[in-house]
Amino acid sequence: MLHHHITGPPDAPRLILGPSLGTSAALWEPQLPFLTRGFRVLRFDLPGHGGCRTSLLRDPGPGRTTMDDLASLVLSVADHQGWNRFHCAGISLGGAIGAHLAAFGPNGSRHWPWSAPPRTSAPRGPGMSARPL
Repeated sequence: MLHHHITGPPDAPRLILGPSLGTSAALWEPQLPFLTRGFRVLRFDLPGHGGCRTSLLRDPGPGRTTMDDLASLVLSVADHQGWNRFHCAGISLGGAIGAHLAAFGPNGSRHWPWSAPPRTSAPRGPGMSARPL
């Protein structure tokens, strides 16, 4: 199971926060005093980050992990907590995981607004640059 932290009132609405690549659940610590006033917050580490082992991955080799693999790990943590309904927010890869859950997850009632999801392809067309921003 993904390494994770849960804070906030047990009876509050549930919120899952996804980190960006190269960070950990600690990324969200500055926001916790505000968020835990109204939410039960679950923050997780990505495999190979913070307190999470890469051995959780089906195949930890380079280029072998899929978005479905990561989304399934997040869903396993939510299911372990008994959370079948929750709100979510994520930055970069954390947002992409949430978008994947929103599109392909088993429960369409889950909400996942993301912040700065990663760009997955370069824009094409007149006046559009193919270089990274």
